[in-house]
Amino acid sequence: MIARNMLATRLIAFIVALLLPLAAWAEAYRVGVNDVLNLRVAVWDELNAVVSDMPGVSGDYPVGADGTLLVPLAGTIEAAGRTPSEIAQALDAAMLGYVGIGQSAKAAVSVGTYAPIYLAGQVKTPGEHPFAPGLTVQIALALAGGAGALDPAEGQERNFLSARGTITVLQRELMFLTAKRERLMVEMAGADAAPDLSDIDPEAWAIEEAILRTRRARHDHEIDALARARVSLAQATAVLESKLDTNRTQLEAGQEQLLREEDLVDRGLAASARVFERASYVNELESRLLDIERSILLAQQQMQELDRSEGVLLAARDEENATTLQQVEASIADVDARLAAQYALLSAAAGQQAGLLPPVDFATAQMRYTITRSRGGHETLVADKATLLRPGDVVDVAVAQPTAITPSN
Repeated sequence: MIARNMLATRLIAFIVALLLPLAAWAEAYRVGVNDVLNLRVAVWDELNAVVSDMPGVSGDYPVGADGTLLVPLAGTIEAAGRTPSEIAQALDAAMLGYVGIGQSAKAAVSVGTYAPIYLAGQVKTPGEHPFAPGLTVQIALALAGGAGALDPAEGQERNFLSARGTITVLQRELMFLTAKRERLMVEMAGADAAPDLSDIDPEAWAIEEAILRTRRARHDHEIDALARARVSLAQATAVLESKLDTNRTQLEAGQEQLLREEDLVDRGLAASARVFERASYVNELESRLLDIERSILLAQQQMQELDRSEGVLLAARDEENATTLQQVEASIADVDARLAAQYALLSAAAGQQAGLLPPVDFATAQMRYTITRSRGGHETLVADKATLLRPGDVVDVAVAQPTAITPSN
């Protein structure tokens, strides 16, 4: 039993020893382009002692090519070069204006997905690969299937075709995102705004233009419905006001007649029954006037509600378009960053294909590893298998001292 407890204690100590460096690394990690950050924003209501989430803000956000996050309400947040805790502090400050009295917003930021690494050169599976803390060149090479067993010409051709195919897909995605951005900007500018189609693909714009027409038609229909309701209320109010004037005239005449008849009764010239009938008539007119005045007040309140509804409708559309535009801008920045990485792979494959080597025995060949790192400034590093990688690194694998394959007899 004692031996078992000692074994468990050592195992726990070993796991902690492994995890502590990674936890420290994550805490000191500086965010960069193509990282995807997980944002969670909660609001603390001190008066009611309640914590609530802000679902419109919480979520996953990619760091764009300009190093920023586009977050609803908070706007543009500088992310590149900052730690997650520093980004959380910036988000806290940006959200101050969107909480009520006695409330405070608190953000938690973590890296959901690190920017991928890219392997090029003589590897079996070149291209994009996921990054994780503690990743070394040797582990990355294993993820790519090891050093390439194909001849150099075939390997570089595969690298070239893979990068070119990915670029084609990304360019098409960017084409539709650009058209969507233009449609949103036109919709936000108003009904008379004309799109700038100088850099917009016709195929992509045809889809977005159909969406624009449909959304404008729906919006116009909703505005027309409110306008028709407003006209109907105005007509009903006019009828009620006309009835109010008529009944006021009748009431004034009835009150004058009542005074005359009361005078005649006091002088003994008329029966008191006539005064009772006249007083009942006057009371009925007064009750009718109150009903009409209440109906007019209700119609005025409904007119104000229609005005508020139109304002809410316009504000909701503008908010939806602004939020969607932020998301589209973030997606465009993400695609731009991925395109830049693929162009780097394409350039590397095209350049290396010029100086091809003879068939190589990868089991005995000495390999050369070169890292191209763009974060914190562009630099090229000579690495070995134990070198730690960073998100966004491009690792080029090449034969430093080739050992030719000897043909068998």
